[in-house]
Amino acid sequence: MENINDKSGYYAVILFLIWPFLAVASAFKNYSSSWGKNILWAFVAFYGFAFAIGAESTESDINRYVQEVEYLHGIDMSPAEAVEYYQSSGEVDVLRTFLAVTVSRFTDSQAVLTLIYGIIFGFFFSRNMWFVLERLEGQIKPITIVLTVCLFLIIPIWQMNGFRFWTAAHMFVYGLLPFLFDGKKSGIIISVLSLLVHFAFLIPVGVLLSYLLFGNRTLSYFIFFLITFFISEIDLAVLNNLIENYAPDIIQERSAGYRGEDKVEAFREDTQSNTVWYAVWYGRALSWSVMGFLVIFFIKGRRFFDENKGWLRLYSFVLLFYGFANLFNSLPSGGRYLSIANLIAVALITLYIQNREQGVAIERFVWITTPALFLFIVVSFRIGLYSMSATAVLGNPIIAMFFMGEHISLNDVMKMIL
Repeated sequence: MENINDKSGYYAVILFLIWPFLAVASAFKNYSSSWGKNILWAFVAFYGFAFAIGAESTESDINRYVQEVEYLHGIDMSPAEAVEYYQSSGEVDVLRTFLAVTVSRFTDSQAVLTLIYGIIFGFFFSRNMWFVLERLEGQIKPITIVLTVCLFLIIPIWQMNGFRFWTAAHMFVYGLLPFLFDGKKSGIIISVLSLLVHFAFLIPVGVLLSYLLFGNRTLSYFIFFLITFFISEIDLAVLNNLIENYAPDIIQERSAGYRGEDKVEAFREDTQSNTVWYAVWYGRALSWSVMGFLVIFFIKGRRFFDENKGWLRLYSFVLLFYGFANLFNSLPSGGRYLSIANLIAVALITLYIQNREQGVAIERFVWITTPALFLFIVVSFRIGLYSMSATAVLGNPIIAMFFMGEHISLNDVMKMIL
C-alpha cells in the first residue's frame, strides 16, 4: 500500500507541473492520501505566484504591501536601519515587515512577494483543511461535501489579500485544533505565536487562555453563546475604558482606528444601510446555519460530548469563542473574528455530521440549511474571482513565469467576455 501511495504521489507531482488546478482536484479526490495536503500547499503557493491584483484592489492591503517592497528595494538598508524601520512602522507584529525588508533586498517583484505569502499561508491553510479531511470516516455523505466546501471558503486562499490577519487566523487554528481534539499541548504555543503575525490576535489568544483557566463549562458557554447571538453590540465605552487603562501604549495606538466612536457609529450605520442583499445575507446564512447545528448538538449530543473529551473540548471552545466573536462583530473589522469562529465551528460540524449516526432533528435541519449553505458557497466563489487569475486555473508554473505580476483576474476575464 505504501508503494502505491508513493507512486500516486509521484504522478500527482508530475500532474501539478502540467496543470496545478487538476492536480489539486485529484488531491481532493484522494483526500486520504499522504500527499494530498502537500499538493494543496503547492497550489496555494502557485496561486500566490500567479496572484492577480485588479483595479478594484488599489485600496487593499496586498497593493500596499507590494508598493512597500518596491519602495524598499531602492533603499540601502543595514540590519540596524531595518530594525529602526520596523520601530517607525507602527506595527506591533513582526512577520510582514520582516518579509518586506528581506524580499526587497533582492527583488521588487510582486510575484515573488505573493509567492512567499502563498507558501506561508498555504502551509497553515492546507494543514487545517486536511485536519478535517483525514478524520472523515465511512462513505462521504452529500451534506459533508457541502460543509467541506464551506470550510474551504470561510477563510479561503484569496484572503491572502489581507496576509497578516488571515495567515495569523490559520496559524491560530493550526495549533488550536490538535490541542482541542487530540490533546496536543504544543498546539497552545503555536496558537499564541500567531501574535507575531497580527497584534489583533490578542483577542483569540485571550479567549484561549480563558478557556484554559475555566475549562469545559458547556452550559455556561452555551448560554453566553445564545445571549451574544441576539445581543451582539459591544459596549464601546467599556471596551475603550479597558484598553486605555490596561493596554500598552502601542496597542492603544494601533487599535484606536477600530474603536473610535465616530468610526464605529459610521460602520454600524453603513452595515445597516447595505442594500446589496447577498452581500449581507451570505454571511448570515452561514452563521445562522452554524447556530442551528450547535443548538441541536447541545440538545441531542451532550451525552456524547461528555463521554468523548476531545469532542467536548472542541465543542466547548467553539461556544465560548463564538460568543466573543459575536460581540466584536459590531466593531470595524471585528467581523473577522466571526470568520475564525465559523472555521472552527464548521470543522466540528463536518466531523460530527459525517462520523456519527444522525437523528431525525439533524436530518431535518440538514434539509433546511442546505440552501443557505449554497448561498454562502456561491457568493464566496464570486468574491474569489477578483484575485484568482486565469493563469492559476488554466496555466502552470512555466506559463506563469511569462506573466509575472501581470496576471488577469477571472473577474476581468468575465467582463471581457460578457
